[in-house]
Amino acid sequence: MIQFETLLGIEELSKELGICKYTIYKKIRENNFPKGVKVNGRRKFQPELIKDFYEGMGIKVTLSESGN
Repeated sequence: MIQFETLLGIEELSKELGICKYTIYKKIRENNFPKGVKVNGRRKFQPELIKDFYEGMGIKVTLSESGN
């Protein structure tokens, strides 16, 4: 059985984290944020990787992982 992981778009991630999407893009360019993956030309982010990234800095983050 194939299981698909929910991916968040930049708009969804921006809302979840309360960070402007342009700030996220800037942090990606500076290698200070997970790059995510490109799907059909759009950048998507794995919620677990984002959580792990913040937990590595000692910050607890909860994402809805709804993908809607």
